[in-house]
Amino acid sequence: MLIKWIDRPNIINEIDHLFNSIKYDYANPIRSCQWAPNFEVLNTDESYIVRADLPGLTKKDVNIELSEGIVKISGERKNEYSNDDSQYRYSELSYGSFSKNFTLPEDAIEDKINAKMRDGVMTIEVPRMEPIKPKTKTISIK
Repeated sequence: MLIKWIDRPNIINEIDHLFNSIKYDYANPIRSCQWAPNFEVLNTDESYIVRADLPGLTKKDVNIELSEGIVKISGERKNEYSNDDSQYRYSELSYGSFSKNFTLPEDAIEDKINAKMRDGVMTIEVPRMEPIKPKTKTISIK
C-alpha cells in the first residue's frame, strides 16, 4: 500500500529537516566547521610537488606566500547564492576560507618555486638542489 506524500509544514517535517541540515563529520569534526581542501605532497628526485583539489576556484581565489622557509596557501570558496533569495533544499557543499602551511625541506630551491592551476587542481613545484656527492680520492701507499 502506498501512502500519499503531503508536503505540508508540520512539526515532524520541521524536525526531520533540522536534523538533515546539520552537517557534522564525526570522523573529522574540524572539517565540519569550515572548508578544508585536500592536499597531497609528492617527492621526486628533481622536486617536491604539492597538489590541492580546489574545485570551483580560480587562481585569483588562491594566495601563495613564502616566508622563512614556510609556504602558506590560503583562499576562499564563496557561495554565489548566499546573497540572494535562494533557499536550499539540500547541500553537502562547503564554503569558506582555508589556510595550509608547509615547511620546506633544506634542499628546496626557494627562488624557483612555481605554481599553476588547471581544472580546479593547483600544483606547486618546488625544485630540489642536486645532492652533493662526496668526492672520493684514492691515496696511494708508498
